[in-house]
Amino acid sequence: MSVPDYMQCAEDHQTVLVVVQPVGIVPEDQFFRIYKRIASVAQVSIRDSQRNLYIRYRHHYLPENNEWGDFQTHRKVVGLISVTTCGSAKEWPQTLDRFHSQKEVFGATLYDSRLLVFGLQGEIAEQQRTDVAFYSSYEDCPNVEKRVEDFVESIFIVLESKRLDRATDKSGDKIPLLCVPFEKKDFVGLDTDSRHYKKRCQGRMRKHVGDLCLQAGMLQDALVHYHMAVELLRSVNDFLWLGAALEGLCSASVIFHYPGGTAGKASGRKPSLAQGQGQAADAGKRHRPGALTANGISADTSSEIGRAKNCLGPEDIIEKYKEAISYYGKYKNAGVIELEACVKAVRVLAIQKRAMEASEFLQNAVYINLGQLSEEEKIQRYSILSELYHLIGFHRKSAFFKRVAAMQCVAPTIPEPGWRACYKLLLETLPGYSLSLDPKDFSKGSHRGWAAVQMRLLHELVYASRRMGNPGLSVRHLSFLLQTMLDFLSDQGHTHILVLIFVCVFHVHLYTLAAQICNASASPGLRFTRMHCSTSSEFQWVQGEVCEVQLMVYNPMPFELRVEHMVSEALLLDRGCPEIHSVSLLLSLSQYIYYLCLLSPQSLTLKVFSLLYFICCLVVLFPVEKLFGEFLSWDLDEAVSQLPLKPGQSVTLTVNIKVRLDFSGGENLLQDLNDDGISVTGLPISSPLRQVLKPRAETKPLGSESSKTDYNHVKTLEAVMTFKYSGGAGKVEGYYRDLTLGVHVDIEPSVFFTRVSTLPATRTRQCHLLLDVFNSTEHELTVSANNNQDLVLHASECQRMAIQVDKFDFDTLPQPDQEALRYTNPKLLEEERLHAQASMINSTLGITWNIISFVGEASVEGVLNQLVLEHLQLAPLQWDVVVNGKPCDCDIIADCRVGDAVPLEVKLTNRSKNAVGPFALTVVPFQDYQNGVQNYDLQDAVTFIGSNTFYIDTVKPTENSVCMGALLFLYTGDFYLNIKFQDDSAGQGKELPPSWFGLPSVHIKALEAPIEAGA
Repeated sequence: MSVPDYMQCAEDHQTVLVVVQPVGIVPEDQFFRIYKRIASVAQVSIRDSQRNLYIRYRHHYLPENNEWGDFQTHRKVVGLISVTTCGSAKEWPQTLDRFHSQKEVFGATLYDSRLLVFGLQGEIAEQQRTDVAFYSSYEDCPNVEKRVEDFVESIFIVLESKRLDRATDKSGDKIPLLCVPFEKKDFVGLDTDSRHYKKRCQGRMRKHVGDLCLQAGMLQDALVHYHMAVELLRSVNDFLWLGAALEGLCSASVIFHYPGGTAGKASGRKPSLAQGQGQAADAGKRHRPGALTANGISADTSSEIGRAKNCLGPEDIIEKYKEAISYYGKYKNAGVIELEACVKAVRVLAIQKRAMEASEFLQNAVYINLGQLSEEEKIQRYSILSELYHLIGFHRKSAFFKRVAAMQCVAPTIPEPGWRACYKLLLETLPGYSLSLDPKDFSKGSHRGWAAVQMRLLHELVYASRRMGNPGLSVRHLSFLLQTMLDFLSDQGHTHILVLIFVCVFHVHLYTLAAQICNASASPGLRFTRMHCSTSSEFQWVQGEVCEVQLMVYNPMPFELRVEHMVSEALLLDRGCPEIHSVSLLLSLSQYIYYLCLLSPQSLTLKVFSLLYFICCLVVLFPVEKLFGEFLSWDLDEAVSQLPLKPGQSVTLTVNIKVRLDFSGGENLLQDLNDDGISVTGLPISSPLRQVLKPRAETKPLGSESSKTDYNHVKTLEAVMTFKYSGGAGKVEGYYRDLTLGVHVDIEPSVFFTRVSTLPATRTRQCHLLLDVFNSTEHELTVSANNNQDLVLHASECQRMAIQVDKFDFDTLPQPDQEALRYTNPKLLEEERLHAQASMINSTLGITWNIISFVGEASVEGVLNQLVLEHLQLAPLQWDVVVNGKPCDCDIIADCRVGDAVPLEVKLTNRSKNAVGPFALTVVPFQDYQNGVQNYDLQDAVTFIGSNTFYIDTVKPTENSVCMGALLFLYTGDFYLNIKFQDDSAGQGKELPPSWFGLPSVHIKALEAPIEAGA
């Protein structure tokens, strides 16, 4: 093996591995939708048995890792689920051949396989086959989970038979020797009849049977086999397999002691010892107690339970892990096994809160040599080390390795360095070095952290942002560095930073510095120190007169500062704009008085005066692919009031041109928004802070045909206006004339929405709408939305805009009547429904763009897809949780007193059109240690007055159901309530989507009860 699995944990030894892969061409989003549903079947209770089978799913698995399946059975691929799209019967033979070819890759170890076919209908789809399931579409596949459960049960049958066959081998004393791939050449020519060789075979087989027992849910039997394997393998110095037997013993003990898992998994995964003993007793009924097979392995392990060692204690688990890792270290080809064992031990120590010992395992993991790793694998390794150090509370060490991963993203050996990935990782290191980018967190005279390291990190952020092509961001970091680290900088450092600021500002296309006289605030373009003024006043500004404003500026630097292109702009209540005069000045080492002049075009009242960097920009119109609303509009009342016209007179009719358009970006635009993010932890970095479109001249020659078409976003709208007029004798006779006027408008886009998605918010009835906004103009553009910060976009720049919105109740929209439903095209009705929903969202968002004084609306109609609309829709089931009389949501904390009964109320309101239920709700209290560890063992801290499970009967539409209960907290602290649900109606064919069960996580703070007077 060459690629380690950093996500492995001790309880994974109890799982069987199933690979889920596409066959042929399958849309990525559809595949992962099916994969998510398959992966939800992670635990199956075996019928006619008290055991559970746990499954680990992977959509990508190296075949070379499968060769280590005899060494540790949880690495063996025992199941294959293939997903394919088949449109016609002609494609079916080729699809089936591909499926069989895919099975051959893991054919030596597969227990069973399944093929899920989507899109095929007809005679073939009606055939009843156990290994193939047919579905009409990816949306219409209701029983996928049931098929997977049947598939898992078939795997269990094969697993159980193999376990029994291995434990009852009748092949005499010729036990096969299990080997890892690199051992096979070392055992050629050995004496297979020697006592040493037979013990080696028996010890390895014992360990292998222990793995099978652990997977089959027989924990006590697995402990017995592991102990016996350790004794046999230790006697023959078979160190590699001895380490594996010790690791298996540790894994079985961890599963017993920590049923909640060591990787943050919520559900318990281990059957009780009593259950394991009962299973061992059942095994005794099938075989003669104490009987030995011909190869010396007892078929009935229940007779040996009394002689076997007990489950390892928490201290012994770590000692055995150390011993196993020391044995792995003797083999250079077992580096991946050694590294993964270190990671598993660290996760166990994190649960035990033994940070110092965990750091020793991590230090050992740093020096494990895995050979030649790719740059992406190095980044992943350092990132995982950072996460593990963070898990045990070593935040500065975590930040160190996160910074190493960031530097690896831009290593000299990488052809295209990932500066955006580097910048993102550097930002994640700030908390570890006690550094915040908010200047409010820095107070005069007190400083946290090492200033030298913090300045080095800020310089690296500046350099990374410059290499990203974002000089404005570099100026922001440099200004922050100058403001917060001024006391630690030398005069030479001051000069160096100001030179960098000058260079970066020079490359900024449009930069803004705004400050009001009384309450100035930093502009969103560049962040500077606030400017405070002591007085303000209102005055009249006479038309044509020169207004003079006196401003006093102080230079804190040890040298002169030159300010260029400094201008003033009046923020006026009435319409009009004063003339602007750009000036430059040199600030000396002391206070400096400067006079600004404004020239007013008309009589105005000046309320606010500001200083800013200002550059005039041209406005461009909207993009056009689909037109919404009216294009031309006019008001005839004013023109009609001037009629009839006398000879020589004229009348003017004002025609308003307003375009509401589809703002979705085209394919060519999306291809040009290149992102050089590098995968760090297996997932691509697809959300960089900024993306800059490459100049046209660098990508395509000016004279080429492609350059004339790919970037041609200009759209044309045409309309014909017809005027009818009459007068004189002709009017009396009823004659009139027609005048036709053609209107031709060329429209070029200002902004595009290139990508749209959603993220959940802290409140269950809210979410974040994410819009990637692209400025297609050559000037700076500001995008605004209701109750949201403005977004400033430079020319040809794309940024992500996050808007927090309340989820929408689309059921309140007017519905078409029965006649319309009967006679209207269904496709047209669907378009009208989507249009109404998008209009409702668009009116709530209120997105506008602004270039100087030009303002336009930006509509999301035509941009939102069906998946985003589902995420924005308010769930038909409304859940309200009230604790101690206080409504709770994700960010609300309910207070209570220790020893007082705390009422708990869960209310379900059915806003859907159908009856729902019955449901069973279970309230589980836990404590979150804020380090990835959650404690559910609170029997001595929290008790329920009554049952912690509520039963909700069927709830009809528009009705509600309320469940009442009470809790009693015995100790102070912060507690959380995890409300789990069970949909008992699923068996009746009425399975509801998970999004309908948006139950909030309740946070309760238990306070000390007040001491009564005279007590």
